Amino acid sequence: MTKSISKIAFILSSLAIASALRAGPPGDEVGEPGSFGHNIIYMGAASGFVRLSNVCTPAPTPVPPMTANNDQCFVLNPQPAATNFDAPDICRIMLPKKATKTIIYPTLNFFVNYELKNQTPSPQPHGIFNFFVAISIESDVLLDPSIIDPATGAPANGKLTGVFSYTYRDDQTMDTGARQRHQLTLVRAGNAGINKATLVSQGLSQSVVDDLFKSAMTVRMNISGTGQLLTDPGTATITTNMRLFGD
Repeated sequence: MTKSISKIAFILSSLAIASALRAGPPGDEVGEPGSFGHNIIYMGAASGFVRLSNVCTPAPTPVPPMTANNDQCFVLNPQPAATNFDAPDICRIMLPKKATKTIIYPTLNFFVNYELKNQTPSPQPHGIFNFFVAISIESDVLLDPSIIDPATGAPANGKLTGVFSYTYRDDQTMDTGARQRHQLTLVRAGNAGINKATLVSQGLSQSVVDDLFKSAMTVRMNISGTGQLLTDPGTATITTNMRLFGD
């Protein structure tokens, strides 16, 4: 009799544990309970192309257009002067209303091709190729003047800037005639991505974030950087690629 009671108690205890494991939504132990268990959604892909060259054909305008300019070229300054470039809106994805529930998960990759060569008669302290990528989100929900962009501390004016980023930097001392050629494939995956909980923790209200995810959004990639001691005809190029996932 005692053995039977013990066996029944063990079975009931096991059922209680199993029931507890199944009960209720996941908590913070999963890291991101908001998207836990959701199905993944493909939300589009886009690409752009940046060139730094001695000659751009056709010649670039002084300020590249802010929309639909997926191929931007910048004329290199003579060595050893640096060349700064800024390619806003190099690619974009326009999401319809309610495209995702709790997260925008970007994956970025870059095909990079450049050559550094000191063609001056003296050693140079900097042979540079670097670039910084920033993702922004635009929505009519963000036009409310009371909404502050966490990245700038200023009114959002329809846009959240720097919600996702990537940085590449090559900076080296180069003797006269020193040469280095680089062909790279670089990848940046989302980890936390752009999710509701993070945006709220940065200072946006829950109601604004909820309305943002219900609205149509444009996700834009902007890229800027510097080249110094780049060679031509070995034109420096960056092919930018962005794919978005949601839940």
